[in-house]
Amino acid sequence: MINYYFDNTNELKPFTHELKANADTLPPDNALRITPEFKEGYWPCEKNGKWILIEDNREKTVYNIETKSAEKIDYLGKIKEGYTPLKPFEFCKWDGKKWILDEEKKQEFIVKKNVMTRDSLLNDANTEIEIINRAIRLHRASEANKIRLEKLELYTIDLYELDLNNIDVVFPEKP
Repeated sequence: MINYYFDNTNELKPFTHELKANADTLPPDNALRITPEFKEGYWPCEKNGKWILIEDNREKTVYNIETKSAEKIDYLGKIKEGYTPLKPFEFCKWDGKKWILDEEKKQEFIVKKNVMTRDSLLNDANTEIEIINRAIRLHRASEANKIRLEKLELYTIDLYELDLNNIDVVFPEKP
């Protein structure tokens, strides 16, 4: 004879272990002498003197539909409201059933990236323009430097005139 124990301090009273029982005694308050059924994805729990199967997602990863943060499940039962086993992807939002592409966030990210790229390229070109202008002012610039200055100034104008809202924007090559 075997006692099949359950955790009677837990609301769901999940099966914990089994031990040999004495044939001439009654099972303790936290045990049944009915063999629990085990099924993939479920865990036996005691209810009204019987074993029932409760969904078991423990150790699975779920994602918060607001923050997209990953968490490991450490409880028995269905996945809690506000979480999904579906992994989010870049620039997504929850539509109530699945992750979908958030075109607005993607566009916003691309525009910010384009602005940062343009500003970095402008900064590099303007630094070089400043140095060449200094060389011209101090009569130390060569003809090649003067030609380069004009090309760099045209390049900065080209950079400034770019449509940074265009996700397929092509940045001009630095001369």
